Amino acid sequence: MRRLKVRRTALLALAMVFLAVAWVWDLFVAVWRLVVSFIPWTRFKRAFVALVDRLPAPLVLLIFLVPFLIVEPLLVVATIAVAMGYVVSGAIAWIALKFLAVGLIPAIFDLTQHRLMTMPWFARCYDKVMAYHHYADQIVAPYKQAAAALTRQWRRRAGLVLRRLPGARGVAAHYQGLRTRKG
Repeated sequence: MRRLKVRRTALLALAMVFLAVAWVWDLFVAVWRLVVSFIPWTRFKRAFVALVDRLPAPLVLLIFLVPFLIVEPLLVVATIAVAMGYVVSGAIAWIALKFLAVGLIPAIFDLTQHRLMTMPWFARCYDKVMAYHHYADQIVAPYKQAAAALTRQWRRRAGLVLRRLPGARGVAAHYQGLRTRKG
């Protein structure tokens, strides 16, 4: 019984980490699309996609993996720098490299996904990752709902406390008015 509980807790933690990474991935893809919409890169994007369409799929896979192949060894170097006592510069390098990787890899995947999916083994791997994503969503969903209910309860309690405080009643009414006008 105890082993089952530990396994379930570990599975839940793994699912939450996986969803957090997937959420960050989706966020960076959305940010990338937003940045591209502000900067006149549509010509560049069209040219890049046209280039990707002409290249063989294994070469497109290499384009997708190049940032990963560059950043990962440098992350090891940054970690070694932290271990050797260069904590600040190593940590700054590690964080900058992580942001570069997490920002660039989803953007490149967004531009090359249509071509990468032509490789059957890549499409199978992608389908398995997406299946696990769906499974992780199912595992975490009850906890997300419970957290949302708890947050609503805390907000209600905070609202009641604010209404009882002298002078806070006007502030609470002001924010309630703003909330009803927006919604």
